[in-house]
Amino acid sequence: MEGFQLTTTVESVLGQSFSEVWIVGELGEDMVEALKRIVRNRMFGGVKRLKLIFYLSNPEDLNYLNLLRPVLLENVSMSIVVEERPVKSLLDDARLIKDEVNVIIGKMVSAELVKAIELSRDRLKVVEIHD
Repeated sequence: MEGFQLTTTVESVLGQSFSEVWIVGELGEDMVEALKRIVRNRMFGGVKRLKLIFYLSNPEDLNYLNLLRPVLLENVSMSIVVEERPVKSLLDDARLIKDEVNVIIGKMVSAELVKAIELSRDRLKVVEIHD
């Protein structure tokens, strides 16, 4: 084979099916460890594509990316997409989920999260955080 070129458009990658993990609230060290555990378990379970969705009270504050770095560096064999969304979009997103979604929550549980869990038809699974 003389010349082999693999090209993939961004649209085709993002159009693929991704397993989702939702992170609600500001990311802390305890949440990072829980996220590492989830990503590792998904990888060993055969998941190749993972979407991490951060529901933030201030989506413009990108400080969580520094804490996210170790999670991404430990899992270079997966395709991982990171999205930020405002907390207020939780309710609409919960109505639309089709597959089970792991949720990592910060110390404060918002009313939006409680309502989203009710609307999810038991598809949102809250992950325990070990201090």
